[in-house]
Amino acid sequence: MNVHVKRWLVVSGAAVVVAAGVLAGGSYARLESNLRTVDLAKELSVNARPPSTPGRPLNVLLIGRDDGRSDTAMVVQLNAAGDTARVISIPRDTMVPRPRCGDHPPVDVAMFNSAFATGGAACTVATVELMSNLRIDHFVQIDFAGFRDVVDRLGGVDVTLPEAIDDEKSGLHVPAGPNRLDGTQALAFVRTRYSIGDGSDLNRIRNQQLFMTALSRKIANENWLGSPQKTFELADILTRSIVTDEEIGSISALGELAGKLTALKPANITFVTLPVERYLPDPNRVQPKQPEADALWRAA
Repeated sequence: MNVHVKRWLVVSGAAVVVAAGVLAGGSYARLESNLRTVDLAKELSVNARPPSTPGRPLNVLLIGRDDGRSDTAMVVQLNAAGDTARVISIPRDTMVPRPRCGDHPPVDVAMFNSAFATGGAACTVATVELMSNLRIDHFVQIDFAGFRDVVDRLGGVDVTLPEAIDDEKSGLHVPAGPNRLDGTQALAFVRTRYSIGDGSDLNRIRNQQLFMTALSRKIANENWLGSPQKTFELADILTRSIVTDEEIGSISALGELAGKLTALKPANITFVTLPVERYLPDPNRVQPKQPEADALWRAA
C-alpha cells in the first residue's frame, strides 16, 4: 500500500464508518443525537473572512483532537467537479498569526495548535483562513479517544513496528515487530514521538498513519461494514466523538460528504505538507517557508 493510500485512510476512515452507519439503518435517530455542532457563521463573525467565489474548491478542515488540543490538522480541498482532491497537512508546531477568537485578542505569532486551546475548532478555522486566505466551508473534529474505543470494540489492532518503543511519557512499552494493540496502547502509540527516531513531530505523524492503515485493514478484512449491527456499533462510537459545523451537522449531510470523499480514486488525490522552515527564536518550532507556503495556498 503506497503512502498516498495510507494518508487517504487517515482522511476518510471515520467518514466511511459514519456513512456506512447511515446505510445500516434502524438507528438513525440515535446517531443523529450523538452529533455536536458549532455555528461557524456566528463564531467567526468578529473576523473578516475570505470570500466564497463560484467554481472554487470545497475546503474542509479536519481536526484531530487529543487532550483538549488540536493534534492533527489537514485541509481537504475537493475541486468543483468533485473528481480530484488535495490534502494539505499543517504541522502543529508552526508559528503563525492568530486572529481574534471570542474574548481573546489577536496575536502576531503563536503556535498553530494553540488556536484550538484558545477558542476551539472555530478559532482553528479562523487561524487557517488568516494564514491561507482560503474560505473554509466546513470542519470535522474527531476526538482520538473515539478511536481508542473503536480499537477495543474490534478486539485490538495488529501493527508491525520497525523499532521497539519504550516511552515513559506516553506509557507505551512494546517490542519491535508484530504487536496487537488494545485501545489504550493504540492511543499512546499515536501520541508518542520522543522515543522514536529523532523525536520529531514527523515521526508521530508516521505512527498515526501506520495505525490508521492497520485499523482500516482490520475493519475491511473482518467485514465489519458488512454487518448492519457491527456497523452501527462503530458508527455509534465515532459519532459520539465528532463535532462539525452546523451545515453538515446531520447524519445525512455527513454521509453525503463521506460519499464525495470515498468516491475519489487514490490516483486523483494529492498530498502535501505546508512548507516550513526553522523558527529562529525557538529552534523547536517552525514557521511557513516563503514564498513556497503562500504559493501552495494560492494554487488551490
